[in-house]
Amino acid sequence: MERSTRSILIVFGILALAIMACLPVTFLTLPLLEARPAEPDTFATVQAMVTQTVIALTQTAPTATPIPPTVTPIPATNTPAPTATPLSYCDWVMFVSDVSVPDGSSFVPGQPFTKIWRLKNRGTCAWTTDYMLVYTSGSAMGDTLAVKLPGYVAPGQTVDVAVTLTAPTPPGHYTGYWMLRNPSGVLFGTGENANQPFYVDIYSKEGLPHGTVTGNFCYPSEFNPPLILYIERADTHETIQFSIPQNQSTFSVLVPNGTYYAYAWAPGYNLEGAYVDNNRLMKTFIVKGGQTTSGIAICDWDAYAHGHGQ
Repeated sequence: MERSTRSILIVFGILALAIMACLPVTFLTLPLLEARPAEPDTFATVQAMVTQTVIALTQTAPTATPIPPTVTPIPATNTPAPTATPLSYCDWVMFVSDVSVPDGSSFVPGQPFTKIWRLKNRGTCAWTTDYMLVYTSGSAMGDTLAVKLPGYVAPGQTVDVAVTLTAPTPPGHYTGYWMLRNPSGVLFGTGENANQPFYVDIYSKEGLPHGTVTGNFCYPSEFNPPLILYIERADTHETIQFSIPQNQSTFSVLVPNGTYYAYAWAPGYNLEGAYVDNNRLMKTFIVKGGQTTSGIAICDWDAYAHGHGQ
């Protein structure tokens, strides 16, 4: 019985070995692999150690006080201001003066007068006779709206420009504005931008108490000696005297309204000159307030006083 049991065990052992020889190797090693403990992850371990160290250092390190940044002062730079370039225009006017008819002059309505401005060429271009004095705005005071310049005017030179006007009707205060015009038709004037006009400013009034008398002397020699001009009132024979210097051949005097004779005397020469008619008798002329009586030519000279005519 004991031998039979041993024989049976031996047979089962042989069968077990035969079965194991037929199985794959992986099947046999699987229990061993599952039972084997996993190898530690070296990278994870090192990373965990570094993290713990940083945390420890952060908790124990003293708090650093931030150092404020140092502000370095920038020295002020003394930069000079740019120099302004002076303006310059090709055509530019500088008003110098009123040669005649100053601002506020008075005339009788309808009375003609001549306005003269003295102007300076402030620009860089010369003015020629193709440049013109032209009316631009305000009261025109007549039909003349443009006048040629009298001649060539270089930069820096002055010129007198004139225009004949008429005091407007009805009476009142009148201002007319004028500029210059170049050959291209461009207007220019005074002011910092060469665009300001110059002007004539008058009052047109009735009943002015005085008028102007103008005329000339035709003395019979190469020069006129000193003379005394007499303006004699025709109705009362009252006279107004004016001294005329040597070599002055014209006159312009202010006389009250009325009817007059005119004559002159040359002291030391015993000669009288007079404003006469065809009969060599003194003739009358009329002075009206605010108006000019012109053409009083004292040209008839004699050693004897002239008689009065009409």
